[in-house]
Amino acid sequence: MGLLEEVAGPLSQRFSELGTASQVGAVAVTVIVLSVVLNVLNQMMFKNPNEPPVVFHWLPLIGSTVTYGMDPPRFFKENSKKVSQNPAAVMRILPPY
Repeated sequence: MGLLEEVAGPLSQRFSELGTASQVGAVAVTVIVLSVVLNVLNQMMFKNPNEPPVVFHWLPLIGSTVTYGMDPPRFFKENSKKVSQNPAAVMRILPPY
């Protein structure tokens, strides 16, 4: 555990010295950044040829909902060029509660 212990030891020490609000903020930022990175890597590396193509998006759960909602015809026109002749945009839409 040499390298991990050398890195994690000082980080955990500095994290424990932070106040509660700073700890919560640091964890929230870490979770958001990690989810965005994993989402992008998942889109780039693990494409399933048996499923329709997915329109690239940065934020998980939100996906392309904002750009689609602003101008749906332009969204489909721009993304149909990127994914195929017959696009099937996969979007995740959060429930309204």
